[in-house]
Amino acid sequence: MQITRLVSLTDVVVFVVLAIALLLPPRPVTAAAVGSLDDESRLSFAFAEARLALSPNDGRRIADLARRLGEADQLDWALQVAAVGSARAAGSPDRWRADVAASVAHADRLEVAEALEWANRALASCAAAGETNCPNWEQVRVALYQQHLDAGIKSGIDPKKNPGAFREAGEAALRRVRTVDRNAPTP
Repeated sequence: MQITRLVSLTDVVVFVVLAIALLLPPRPVTAAAVGSLDDESRLSFAFAEARLALSPNDGRRIADLARRLGEADQLDWALQVAAVGSARAAGSPDRWRADVAASVAHADRLEVAEALEWANRALASCAAAGETNCPNWEQVRVALYQQHLDAGIKSGIDPKKNPGAFREAGEAALRRVRTVDRNAPTP
């Protein structure tokens, strides 16, 4: 009777679980390179990271590293770099570049509502930065990107189900400009 008072069912279960954990062989730990990058790409990543570490609130460097991560299909990291970088670059004249990078990272993940939100932030940051830090041609580029996203969202098409139709809906809202070479011979 005294043994049952000293050892309960819980004690036996804990002892069995502990014995199993100690007697099982350890799990193998393997590591693999993320993505298949060649030496030149790894070097460019390293330089982009080093440049960003030297100036963590520079929107151009944030956007460069986020773009490289996006091209390497590391979309979560691209979004993380851009979003954290945008917060870090508050008050910087190049913050709009980090905002565009965050928008592109969301768009790459097919999260278009968030991408539009970041594109709107980028437009506001670009307008606040002034002509010196955000030239007109850059502002037009960001505005066209924002209009493309807005038109795609207004179409009601889910980009996760039909990305091609979403892209076409966004492009249909933009005015097309066709240039003609006046010096070319007429057929």
